[in-house]
Amino acid sequence: MMLDARRVRRSAGRMLLAGVLLAGAGACGDDEDEDEAAVDAPAAEGGSEQAAGGGDDAFCSALVEFNGAVTSVQLDDQSTEEDVKAVGADLAPIWEELSGAAPEDVQAEVEELTPKIDALVEGDASAFREDDAFETYGAMVTKAIPSCDFETVSVDAVDYAFQGLPETLPAGTIAVDFENLSEAEDHEMIVFEKNDPSMSVEELLALPEEEAQSMITFAGAAFAPPGEEASALMELAAGEYTVICSIPVGGEEEGPPHFTEGMVTEVTVQ
Repeated sequence: MMLDARRVRRSAGRMLLAGVLLAGAGACGDDEDEDEAAVDAPAAEGGSEQAAGGGDDAFCSALVEFNGAVTSVQLDDQSTEEDVKAVGADLAPIWEELSGAAPEDVQAEVEELTPKIDALVEGDASAFREDDAFETYGAMVTKAIPSCDFETVSVDAVDYAFQGLPETLPAGTIAVDFENLSEAEDHEMIVFEKNDPSMSVEELLALPEEEAQSMITFAGAAFAPPGEEASALMELAAGEYTVICSIPVGGEEEGPPHFTEGMVTEVTVQ
């Protein structure tokens, strides 16, 4: 079985992201700069300092920190209550800083997500993993991107390719504006590093599923249904990254993944 992006996301522990991608739902954005198909701002030195360029410095910096922490969480269906509590102990202080500095336009999202973070501290990850958790988080990120002055790249998904994705990106915090231009197909943008740089993408994607999961490091993802948009934050260190869409053609569970139709590319971060 080829690389299953659902398990990639779970392996990375990004529970906010996993639920919506499993369910096939997306968070829509309304960035008016959606037609810009290149990096919009000069490169900066590191994520938090990049975020500090915006008008809500404390919030933007906390959002970068929280986003990185969520991405690096290690939880799955086998995680114990103690595992969940440990994650809550890591995330809750960052969330408290974020929520305390949140501007008015994201207060609704913050208030909706806060009980889900609090539940982690008590050992309950069920609300954190619901579809609406990601939808709400995605909406908050979408609203934050213009005011935070993140490095931004706009990517269009078509049947079957990524358009507007530069060959190189600056290291640090990258905000992705992801728009699905297809009239029929869901699309996603899964970003990861190969743990073995000498292995080709073709070799990796042809491996059995379990083996493939062990040979990548997840970096981020975005998802959008036909005609809709989404936003995502990614912390990218210098290196070579692979970008794929693994949703089956036609949306059928047994269909060939989109990357077999050409929806796969590589990006250098420097």
